[in-house]
Amino acid sequence: MMKNTTQMNLLFSIFSLFLLVNCGTKDKTKGHNEFSKSETKKITVSGTVSQTYSYCGGARPSDEMIAGLATPKPWPGKKFHIIKGDTNTVSHKVVLDFTSDAEGKFSFELEPGTYSIILDDQLSPPDAKKYKTELINVDETCFNNWWAKPYYLLEVKEENIKDLNFNFHHRCFIGSDVPCLHYTGPYPP
Repeated sequence: MMKNTTQMNLLFSIFSLFLLVNCGTKDKTKGHNEFSKSETKKITVSGTVSQTYSYCGGARPSDEMIAGLATPKPWPGKKFHIIKGDTNTVSHKVVLDFTSDAEGKFSFELEPGTYSIILDDQLSPPDAKKYKTELINVDETCFNNWWAKPYYLLEVKEENIKDLNFNFHHRCFIGSDVPCLHYTGPYPP
């Protein structure tokens, strides 16, 4: 009888181990398949960054020179930041940075969702006063509104987004992309 009990316990242990291993394998496989199904596809976003210039005084330029200033040219090394949502806030979290290459082109991948592309000047909390100088005035209301609004609202869906074009117009004597700055100094004759 003792021998039978030992054999029964051994058989029961082997059977239990078999069930545990078999059930564990099914759970792992099921979990793996569920993970694979829930993986979100990343969408490619690409485009170019260009820049144009204003005529800032001096000798009267030719029509060709004016046309050249107004013709978009690639802007290499222009940096952008991406945050989730459609509004910039002090507590934003940057999910991705991207920079234009030597030809002004960029490309990155994101999961579907609503994102805001913001500029360097929109990273830190809004402080219009830091832009004010002897020759540059700042419209603070304009600045605060500009800071909260994304440079570009990006809706990522199921298809790749290509051919985005961001053009920045450089105004005379202002070294920033903040539109609320106004040069008040003299212009060259």
